[in-house]
Amino acid sequence: MTDKVRLASVGLGRWARVLARGAQRGDQVELYSCFSRDPERRAKFQEEFGIERSAATYEELLADDAVEGVVITTPNDTHKQVVTQALEAGKAVYTDKPIAHTLEDANRIAAAVRDTGGVFAVGHSSRRLSGHREMKRWIEDGRLGEVSLAEANFSNERGLELTPQTWRWYADKSPGGAFIQLGVHHADTLQFLLGPVKSVSAHARKLFTKAEVPDAVMAVLEFESGALGYIGTGWASPGVYSMNLLGTKANLMYDLDFTHWDESHLADDWSTLTSQFYGESVRQPVDLPRTDMFREQLEEFGLAARGAATVEVGAQEAVRALAVVRAVIESSARNGEAVSLQEVIESTQAAPAVP
Repeated sequence: MTDKVRLASVGLGRWARVLARGAQRGDQVELYSCFSRDPERRAKFQEEFGIERSAATYEELLADDAVEGVVITTPNDTHKQVVTQALEAGKAVYTDKPIAHTLEDANRIAAAVRDTGGVFAVGHSSRRLSGHREMKRWIEDGRLGEVSLAEANFSNERGLELTPQTWRWYADKSPGGAFIQLGVHHADTLQFLLGPVKSVSAHARKLFTKAEVPDAVMAVLEFESGALGYIGTGWASPGVYSMNLLGTKANLMYDLDFTHWDESHLADDWSTLTSQFYGESVRQPVDLPRTDMFREQLEEFGLAARGAATVEVGAQEAVRALAVVRAVIESSARNGEAVSLQEVIESTQAAPAVP
């Protein structure tokens, strides 16, 4: 594609570089500009990725007619302001997950998307992993049968490394700790696979991190289908990423080496998916077609900005994933009492607007 979609990176930290590498592996989009309040960081990012220009202010970036969309990787608690400002400026917007740090902010972003009619995408990338795409195919073609149980874990050591200089340290900026950063991936993917979550029962604990947020969370999900699921997530262990689906005809067991998460074009080489059919005890390997979740989601977003594609994960899907996080926090505060997603969604939609 010679006429690539021109995107601009906003917030130029580690994750912006991961996404930039993903974008540059494809041929649909180009990183045309970038913005950070730090001039040195802007200059380094431009040099590293060969970006044509940068903006000294966010307003300058949004006023650039050549920029078709922005890719936002700023801290979660900034998303509402940064996203809505871009939508109101007529830009297509991609933001990394979660959509926001609170469900109230998420609902206001969703309202801005609706009011502006803008293209909006959220980076719930893990549903694009080959193992999860294959799980979806097995569900849809009936090979798995009816799913009764799902087991998922996403954990790493990040809580042991947090310092007061990092925003993830603070409960008001990263409520739910490990769950809003890691577990929210599974909250989205499981609803992609099994449909909406109905209620959540959870316990969250702060065990080994010095930060304000929990580093060990266990949540039991009841889906509207009646199936049950478990999400475990922690910030005090070596990296783990796994999901198992138990069906009436077969089971599927998926595992990914987390150390290769950032290299999404290589992740399938470090993944395994095995099946176990009814009446059998042997687990058989399942072939995984190659995917590249970061490249794919950014190319989809870029094409959507020109009306040539549809965004898979928009405001509605992202709000439901964050609602699971909110229900986890509420349930843990009530000593594991079941909390319905409808309850948390309706309670935050009724919240008064703030500037």
